[in-house]
Amino acid sequence: MPSNFTILGAGLAMAGAALSLTSYFVLDFVPITALGLSVIIVAAVSFALGMGQPRIPPDISSMLLESGLENTAALVEELGLGSKAIYLPPSITEGRHRALLTISPGEAPKMNQQLPNRLIVRYGQLPDSMGILVSTLGSTVLQRYGQDLSGADLGGALSSILKGFTDLSDGVRVAENGARIKVEIINPRIEFRRMQVFENLGSPLASIVASAASQVMNAQVRIMSEEISGNRQLVLLDVERQQ
Repeated sequence: MPSNFTILGAGLAMAGAALSLTSYFVLDFVPITALGLSVIIVAAVSFALGMGQPRIPPDISSMLLESGLENTAALVEELGLGSKAIYLPPSITEGRHRALLTISPGEAPKMNQQLPNRLIVRYGQLPDSMGILVSTLGSTVLQRYGQDLSGADLGGALSSILKGFTDLSDGVRVAENGARIKVEIINPRIEFRRMQVFENLGSPLASIVASAASQVMNAQVRIMSEEISGNRQLVLLDVERQQ
């Protein structure tokens, strides 16, 4: 179904063409001819706006995100998982971006083996070395925009994703200190809310940051903390590089 901008553009184009042709060939009146040509230009702008509109309205996208979060939150609560998610590089998750929630909380396990693309996975030999692999907003964003990020600069990669591709912020600053990385998101577009599931997975923007870091550095990444300071969202990551 054509958008309102496209319908408006078609109407303006026909009206402008009729006005300019009639004025030029019948009335021989230049000002009205110019007016008709101006209407045609406005029609072209309207067509361009119609082509640039997203296929899914922003409100629907927001509802889809919230429903996905609610389902993940219900799953985490039902299983009683209290661990922080470990964002894994695609090199050990069959090329897909996933976050692992372990059954046992504590230090992040070291995983060098390939994990299957399943919901429930075993990552070690101990009886409780099990967890669930889940997708996050970061998983989806990196799957679409992060094909060429491996080995890139983290600051540049995050700037490309959050400022360039998705327009979710006005900029990103990255400060590395050994295994800890502090990411500052300037003017974030997604409202930061305190939700229980975010204690496990991190907020939507933090999940994008952690997913990007896991791919760029080929590392296991955990979101240690995040906070809002003025017009900035601060995300602290713990990074354990793969051997």
